Amino acid sequence: MEYWLQQFHVFLLILLRVSALLVIAPIFGHRFFLARAKVGLAFMVSLILHPLIVAQGLQIPEGLFPYALAMMREIGMGVAMGFVVLLLFIGIQFAGQLAGLQMGFGIVNVIDPQSNEQVSIIGQFLNILAVLIVLATNGHHLILRGLAASFEAVPLSGVKMKGEIGQKLIELSADIFVLAVQISAPVMISLFLISVALGILARTVPQMNVFIVGFPVQLAVGMAVLFATLPLFYVLLENSMLALERDLISLVDFFA
Repeated sequence: MEYWLQQFHVFLLILLRVSALLVIAPIFGHRFFLARAKVGLAFMVSLILHPLIVAQGLQIPEGLFPYALAMMREIGMGVAMGFVVLLLFIGIQFAGQLAGLQMGFGIVNVIDPQSNEQVSIIGQFLNILAVLIVLATNGHHLILRGLAASFEAVPLSGVKMKGEIGQKLIELSADIFVLAVQISAPVMISLFLISVALGILARTVPQMNVFIVGFPVQLAVGMAVLFATLPLFYVLLENSMLALERDLISLVDFFA
């Protein structure tokens, strides 16, 4: 009975870290997934990782307070790792919002089922496209591999909360603005040139109503440039996934 009770404590700590990451991560934690499916996925992943972690010979904290503190630290580490993954998709959605605002879609918003907030329709399109590309290229396996590797770098009940973790998360949050500008730059530059051309046209032909002519032109040019630069979006997303793996490894090191 003592052996099985110890194994249950180990499994519970594993389940807390896995569940915290899967709830925050955008692909696994989407609102469209049933809560029972999320619980089942977290349970199965924890069950697969349990034999690998038990082989490390871990020592479970004795006493209620040390064990509860270890549980909170496992949840905090899982949430931080899931937040790093979420930042990538926030940057993509922000890029779509910038592009959509320049194209004239500022008043056309839809409700994002994941965040329950109004987002640009272009941002929603890029977000869904990014999820499909990540699934098609097995990017979700990268998240699961990073989760499994975190138990090797930071064993159970060995999580340490340091001040550098918050600083690292702030630095990673700043990178989403760079990613958003990189994705939306072609659309924004082309629409800026269109605005300059329409301004010159308004000065040379005052009788023309530039506002009526400019909106469909900006919309058509913006959509054309957006679809023409989708291969560039794929390349940026692929590079961002590689950077995500590096960021997860660097973040996990702070918990050791």
